Amino acid sequence: MRNVNAASKSLSAVAESGWKASDAKSDRTTAASAVKHAASARKELNVLREFSPGEVDVERAASSVVGKLVSLEMYQAASGVLQDMRAPVAGLYHPNPPPVATHSLHDLLSLPLHDGPISELHLTLISTYLLHALTVALHTTTDLPALLALLHDPTIPALLSWTLALSRLPEKQHDNVFTRAYTVTSRFATSSGTAPSSAYSLRAYSLLCLAHTRPSVIAPNTFWEQATKFAAAFAKEQTVKPAEGARTVLEGSARLVACVEQRSDRAEFMAGPAFARFCEYWGRFAKQAGDLRTLDQIGKLSQGAGGSDADTESDRAVIETSALSTTLARALAVFEAWQDHTADIVDKLREASSAIKRCGHSLGQSGEDHDRVKRGVERLRRAVVKIIEPSASAETNCPPEVRTCARAILQQIVDVLCEKRTAYSSTILTGAVESLFALSRTAFVLNNPDTYAPARAYLERATSLISHAGSQERTSDAVSGVQLANYTRCVAGAYYNFALQLHQGGRLAHAVPFLEQACARAEGALGEWRAAVREEGDGDAKKEVWGQLEEQLYRRWELLGVCHAKTGDRQMAYDAFVKSIMAFPYGPHGVAQLAATTLPSALFDSAPLKHLATLVDRVTYMAACELFRAPASVPLATWPNFPCSDAGALVVGALMERQLASLEECRWKQGVRAVVDALLDAVAGLYEREGCAVRRARVVVRKLEMGYYCEEGEGQYEAMKRLGEEVEALLTIENIEQGQDKALARYAPEQRAMAHLWLAAHAHRARDPSLPAVLVAHVEDACRVLKGMVPAAVPRLSMGKSPAGKQKETVGEEKGRRGVRTTRAKPAPAGGEAAKGRVPAGRTRAAKTAVTVAAPVTPKRRRALDPVSLNTAVISPTRNSLPVAGVQGKMEFDDFGRLVNLIRMVSHLVGLVGHVLARVQLLNAARRLTERHTGVASEVYVSLTIDTAHEYVKLGRAEKAVSVLAHVLPAIRSGTLSQEGVIVFLLRYAEAQAAMGEVLKASLTYCEAVTTAADFVIDEKGLPTAQRIRVRTALLERAAEAALAYAAIQDARDDPTSSLEGLLQALRLWNRAIDTLSRLQPTTPKPAPEDNPFEVPKPANPAQAVAQLQEPRVLSPHASRAPSALDSSGWRLAEGLLCTLLALAQAYAARGSAREAEFFAQQTRELAGALHAPVMVSRALAQLGELQIQMGLLQKGHAALMEAAALVGHLRGPDVAEIRRLQGRYRELSADSKGAQVLFEEATSLLDELGGVFASMDGGSGARKSLVASPRAVNVNAQTSMSESILAPTLLARLLRHHISLLHEVGEEYANLLQRFAKLPQTADAKAEEIALRAKLTLDDLYSRFRADMFLSSLAESGECCPLDVVSLYMLETLATAEKLFWEHMSYIARRGHVSSVREAAVCLALIRTFRTSLGRGDVQTPVLAAQLLDGSTVTTLRREMLDVIRHKFLNLNAMDDMQWPHITPNGSPLPPQPKSRPAARFSSLISDSEDDEPMDDVDLKAYWQAIAKRYEAQSFDMAKMSVNQADQLPPHWTVVNVSITEDRHTMFVTRQRAGHKPLIFCLPLKGRREGQEDEHLTYEDAIKELQEIIRLSDEGTRQAADVKKDDREARMAWWKTRSELDGRLRELLGDIEFCWLGAFKTIFTPTDLHSEDLAALRTRLDVVFKGSLVFQEKKPKSRLGLDDGLLECFSTLPPNCRDEELEDLVYFILDLYQFHGVPVAISEVDMDQVVVELRNALEEHAARIKGRGAADANADGDAAGQDDGHIFLVLDKNVQGIPWESLPVLRGKSVSRVPSMDFLTDRLEFSHWRKWEDGRAQEGRVDQASVDPRRTYFVLNPSGDLKGTEGRFAEWLAGMKSVGWDGVVGRAPSEQQFVDALTNRDLVIYFGHGGAEQYVRSHKIRHLPRCAATMLWGCSSGILKYMGDFDRTGTPYHYMLAGCPTLVANLWDVTDRDIDKFSQSVFDDLHLNADAVKRWRADDGGAERTSVVRAVAKARESCKLKYLTGAAPVVYGIPFYL
Repeated sequence: MRNVNAASKSLSAVAESGWKASDAKSDRTTAASAVKHAASARKELNVLREFSPGEVDVERAASSVVGKLVSLEMYQAASGVLQDMRAPVAGLYHPNPPPVATHSLHDLLSLPLHDGPISELHLTLISTYLLHALTVALHTTTDLPALLALLHDPTIPALLSWTLALSRLPEKQHDNVFTRAYTVTSRFATSSGTAPSSAYSLRAYSLLCLAHTRPSVIAPNTFWEQATKFAAAFAKEQTVKPAEGARTVLEGSARLVACVEQRSDRAEFMAGPAFARFCEYWGRFAKQAGDLRTLDQIGKLSQGAGGSDADTESDRAVIETSALSTTLARALAVFEAWQDHTADIVDKLREASSAIKRCGHSLGQSGEDHDRVKRGVERLRRAVVKIIEPSASAETNCPPEVRTCARAILQQIVDVLCEKRTAYSSTILTGAVESLFALSRTAFVLNNPDTYAPARAYLERATSLISHAGSQERTSDAVSGVQLANYTRCVAGAYYNFALQLHQGGRLAHAVPFLEQACARAEGALGEWRAAVREEGDGDAKKEVWGQLEEQLYRRWELLGVCHAKTGDRQMAYDAFVKSIMAFPYGPHGVAQLAATTLPSALFDSAPLKHLATLVDRVTYMAACELFRAPASVPLATWPNFPCSDAGALVVGALMERQLASLEECRWKQGVRAVVDALLDAVAGLYEREGCAVRRARVVVRKLEMGYYCEEGEGQYEAMKRLGEEVEALLTIENIEQGQDKALARYAPEQRAMAHLWLAAHAHRARDPSLPAVLVAHVEDACRVLKGMVPAAVPRLSMGKSPAGKQKETVGEEKGRRGVRTTRAKPAPAGGEAAKGRVPAGRTRAAKTAVTVAAPVTPKRRRALDPVSLNTAVISPTRNSLPVAGVQGKMEFDDFGRLVNLIRMVSHLVGLVGHVLARVQLLNAARRLTERHTGVASEVYVSLTIDTAHEYVKLGRAEKAVSVLAHVLPAIRSGTLSQEGVIVFLLRYAEAQAAMGEVLKASLTYCEAVTTAADFVIDEKGLPTAQRIRVRTALLERAAEAALAYAAIQDARDDPTSSLEGLLQALRLWNRAIDTLSRLQPTTPKPAPEDNPFEVPKPANPAQAVAQLQEPRVLSPHASRAPSALDSSGWRLAEGLLCTLLALAQAYAARGSAREAEFFAQQTRELAGALHAPVMVSRALAQLGELQIQMGLLQKGHAALMEAAALVGHLRGPDVAEIRRLQGRYRELSADSKGAQVLFEEATSLLDELGGVFASMDGGSGARKSLVASPRAVNVNAQTSMSESILAPTLLARLLRHHISLLHEVGEEYANLLQRFAKLPQTADAKAEEIALRAKLTLDDLYSRFRADMFLSSLAESGECCPLDVVSLYMLETLATAEKLFWEHMSYIARRGHVSSVREAAVCLALIRTFRTSLGRGDVQTPVLAAQLLDGSTVTTLRREMLDVIRHKFLNLNAMDDMQWPHITPNGSPLPPQPKSRPAARFSSLISDSEDDEPMDDVDLKAYWQAIAKRYEAQSFDMAKMSVNQADQLPPHWTVVNVSITEDRHTMFVTRQRAGHKPLIFCLPLKGRREGQEDEHLTYEDAIKELQEIIRLSDEGTRQAADVKKDDREARMAWWKTRSELDGRLRELLGDIEFCWLGAFKTIFTPTDLHSEDLAALRTRLDVVFKGSLVFQEKKPKSRLGLDDGLLECFSTLPPNCRDEELEDLVYFILDLYQFHGVPVAISEVDMDQVVVELRNALEEHAARIKGRGAADANADGDAAGQDDGHIFLVLDKNVQGIPWESLPVLRGKSVSRVPSMDFLTDRLEFSHWRKWEDGRAQEGRVDQASVDPRRTYFVLNPSGDLKGTEGRFAEWLAGMKSVGWDGVVGRAPSEQQFVDALTNRDLVIYFGHGGAEQYVRSHKIRHLPRCAATMLWGCSSGILKYMGDFDRTGTPYHYMLAGCPTLVANLWDVTDRDIDKFSQSVFDDLHLNADAVKRWRADDGGAERTSVVRAVAKARESCKLKYLTGAAPVVYGIPFYL
């Protein structure tokens, strides 16, 4: 022990010397001594332990030595002593201490704990050991982090683990241990080289040691401040990563707090401001680390950090702010890591919610602590904003509960921020406003209207907050006025954004409140900003933003107005639009300065001012047309508070003129006129006050324009005339020079010209007969002004050879024509931009400019209303070299487009009143003006050129039109014009080429137009309604023009059917265009409703019913009513419609459809009268007059011509010439040749005079002649070139033809006219007239030489030729020439010539063939050719109509679209309509069968009709084709007999055609054939007159039958007596017709086939008769007579008991044959009586022979004789169709039916090849009869209800027939569709009613049927064909024939019901139409018991009481059917 003590003392001495082991400069001796003593002490201590184990003093001594070594900083030595001490010390208190295997740092620092009692001595020793071990470990370790880990490891029994055991030490000793531990560790932490994390860990450990001291040892604030400083120092280290540092601090702080919580004074210790700041600081790291648990802990600790009552106020503030900051941080952490807290987020934020409410005080205070709260609130606010309003890039969306919590927190923050204060900082206001914006945005859901009010409430709260902030007293730290204005601007923007969303989403009503606030707030913000700028002078800040708001404010008002308007609140919309106009930034845009130098028409060309103009348009329209405001309140100058100071008086005037312009499209509406007047008065007054003469003149011109479109009143023209005089006075040089409009003087001529043009329009509108001359005078004045406006021009080079420069107008067409609105560019800027190569955007001086040619560029497709300018010429390069005439002088216009439109409109008016020359002059003046202004390559010039050329086409000068159009063709090819203009040009060019006869060129041009139109797309989106209407009207107009061009091409191709189709399509399109345009006009007031609006008025009589049903409507209601006034587009459409109607009338007349032609002419007359177009009325009347003359109504026609002449008598032109021609034609037909010649001469002179005037005008001489008729027409200079002066060459050709025909080769004038005729232009029509004239003259020359040989000439007999010395060679040559000319003439007129011309040519050709045969120059084709010619001349119209109706038999959905242009091949052939992209399946029901009918599947009808159409199209009057005998296709038992009468009614042709036989043709004279029988002579006129009289009396008797009472026997007897007498007269008449007209030649109606032996016997017998009876002039005749077999067979049927006169006919016929064959016969020496007797004997012998052979054949063949079913078809021309030929004695009782021509029989044969049975089998061998299934029958009985007798006779029978499939109606009228369905789907239709059912089904419905049933029409006159003069007859039978009806039974005249019922019953009985027989009927059962319907009808004639008056009335059309 002593040694230990000695060593210890030595160490003490070393210590006292101040030596330290760490001192580098320490004494080595001392150091060695210290080491020695330390080693000695350790050694001795170990010795003591060996001798005295478990001795506490030894360990105490060791502890003392360690202490001295530590003080000497000999830590290694101390470490060794401590290692030696550990086990002994542990053994002192622990009975079984754990063994120590190694001496590690872990072992050094720790002592094993023991639960048992430990003495104080031992505890002292233990505490000293642990303290020394800690110190030594810190100074000796090489792995500080590992040491720190051991120190903080709770499982290591180091110092802190002994805290509980050491607490039993005395307080001082206890505290000393932990205080020294704190000191050791904290000092070591500050030593250099220690890592920041290790240093902080040591400091945290030191604080843990200090925390174990007893109360009062350390002050809490000092302790927590130290802890905060340690953490702050650590956090500031740059090398520490934030996340790692936060984690370290959190761990250290958590251990420290946990340790402090073990203290007995923890409540007091964990309180105070320092602890609060510590918690706040701790919370930052917890928030940074996202450690919500720690934050929760911190929050709880913060709640208890409040101080005691002794704490100061400042301390409490600090504690409170720290607690708030901690809570806010905790809430912020929750939101930042919301994914981990979705389940209990509400609970975790509950504390934050209450804390936010306490933040209000801090927000209003300053200082660091309060600032931390502010920052915490702001950070939390931003965090929750991100949650409730995540960005687009956010990966995940918050669940609803998180957003709900976030919204709640944000709302609480907003509540705190919005608390009222005395001053607001920008931070608070910004946060509040932004939060409210966020809340409003998130509350707003577009599809949920319930969210709109909350969103608006947030914005209202923001508004209120800003308002309150602005009301507070301004302080230095408060927001400025500019800032407050900016906040208001932002709120206004928020309102506007919501409004935009609602507007775009269609929630217009909900957008209104937002917009109202947006506009009001924005307006207020602008006001506040301007005031703040004036006060504070900070105007440059955000000046652009405020400028943008000022620029956009009027748009916001506009949007508000739009929403109001669309929601129906017109008044509010109007107010909003007015405010929008008021809010317009007039000043920034310099509107006042611009208005001072610019006309109002050009003021609104810039984009902003265009928008302003749109607003003005809308406001004006609403005021005038929707709100019906008082007219005085509409002018803008009358608006209250209008910023006139900003705008200026001229701007106000310009705006009011804009108001006027806006009402143009709706000027037709009710009340608009008064508004227009108010505007005109207001703006005129303003300009008068301002001294603006030009502007005022413009307004007066506008008054003239508006006056034209108002309702006409008495004396209106005089009022308009005074306005015109005012314009002239205003535009004097003096007035202009003295006023403000001096700079606008250049526009005066334009206004003057427009005034004259408007006065001309008013003169037309006045409809005063004395004003047309005034109209022309105004037009002439306007032309003079327009010519004066054209400056002197540099000579223009020829197009295509000039330098590569051109002048071009960048415009579309004028407003209204193509749907393009004219706009104007800005004025050209000063400085000569044009001279520098740039083209100014506004008006420029049109100058001679050289331009480099650029590459061709395809023009862009543009919208229908792209901005364009018509008022300035713009130079631009083009594809081709288009030179422009140089212009000297300035060419500027106010509104060039309006001027051109007016010119074009007036040109239409001038044309409609017939002043052709004035119209052409006006158009030419406009062309010259346009050429100087915009150049020849401009669209306006091209458009005017098109109009001019079209006038030349109408004048018949197509070559001039083509020349005019070719002038602008390079411009079209250049690709610089709009597609609309190119399309119209190409169409008109094609039409002109077609008029010239250039079909190929016209077709190619038209195809190009179609291609261009296909590429043209119009964008109508966004256009106003009025402009959309005009665009669609333009589309319809172009389609109509295309249809007209197509019609012209097809007419030139000689395809009248296709041409007519094009005209009809154009008609429909014109109507649609007028209907479309009429939407811009007022609607006609509807008449007062009737008592019963559902009652359909019944017609007064059946005829009226037929007229109502059959009368088609071709004019729309809008087109047919008289307009008050039309604009340019309207007049153009009206003229197009009129011309199309007239063209249709002419086309139908040429086709032969007189009814249709008359109808269209009447429609033209009515429409022209409504439009005040006297020349068109005159043309229509002339057309009607010509039609009536051609129909034989001479007096009616003459009256119409006189009326037409009265309308145009003051004019000189083609119309007057045409009327003179027609009047001359009337005189000619009235046998007044002299008067006709005078009229023809006058007409020719008129054409010559007008042609000379046009020739002078075209030559540029400027010569003019008055258009008013002089008393005597004067011929023009004879030296005028014919090609240049001839107008209307076709008309002139007709005139010359008529005139030459009248002269009859008399005089020199005849030769001159012939010479002039030969020099006419070679158009197709003129050529046809020339050839017709030559042919007629040739034939007339022949008549005079050959007329005597015409009678009884047989065209079929072709015996040997007579010698040439008998026949004049000249006559043969003349016949050949005439025939050639007629064939050539036929080639021109066959398809589209007048039917009378075709008929005349065909008959003449037949006559010529007759003459040639008579002269011995016939051939084998002559009979066939002559028969075919006569057949072809019979129903020319019907053949033409067939082609038309076939096109309408099947529904073609493509053809139904009139907007689809007709397509043609490059050679002009029509193409079918192009298929549509989508199938029209929905229309399939229109062509399907009805429910109760079987489907029509037995024949491919479409293929059949297409084959028929192809055959008809291929037909032509060609000699080779017509030489083929069509009869050879017929069944052998069919015979076709044609009966034709020549036009002079003197000759009748009768032809017979049979299969396998040569045709027989007889040319029979109807006058003077038999000598000495004048009393028995029956002329054609006599027969027709008698027949008409019988029918008239019969019709009267039929009508009187209802008045004869049943009980009045005498009346009944008298009635029957009259009827019987009429019946006898008719029988006698028919006998006379047969005897007088036919005689022996009636045998042509009795075909027979003779046995060769019988034929030879008859020939021999006749030879004997004539050789024995005739006296020949030569003893040996040169030739022997040989009758043709056909003739012999024909005459063999002459009955032996015939009259002597008939036998004489045969004798004379044979005598003529001898003569024609060169056998002279002494006719005067012939004993005619003897010859007749012998001839009768011969016929008797022949009859007996035939009878005997017939009996023998019958016995041999059984019933073969009974099988004879010969049938005769009658082909009757128009002159004999009214005669009941079937009842002639020779035909009565035979099977005879009528057909229109041989072609219709061929059609039925063609149908038989397509026909099939129900099972699909072909109906072989059934070509000779129609297929009728009696089970498929439909009946209509007594539809009018007044034929009770007929109904009673047939009702029961028809009811019974329903059991076999019949159906029908009884006692009521069928619907039209029912009737059509029956005809289409049934096989037989029976009609018992009045007429031919015309009152129940329209004729075109029948004609267009694809299939028609066999029909029986038992009504009166159901089968009559109306006589139409020169035209072919028309009537119901032909409608059925066109429908394909196989068989039609109908009546030729009126009959009584009882007698015709007997007739029909007989027919039904013979046809076995009863239930039993119909049930037994089989389709393929061809039994002998079947009866032909034709034979049944023939047999039924005898069943009538009146066998002729009733029995002869029913006839059959078509082929027979058998039942």
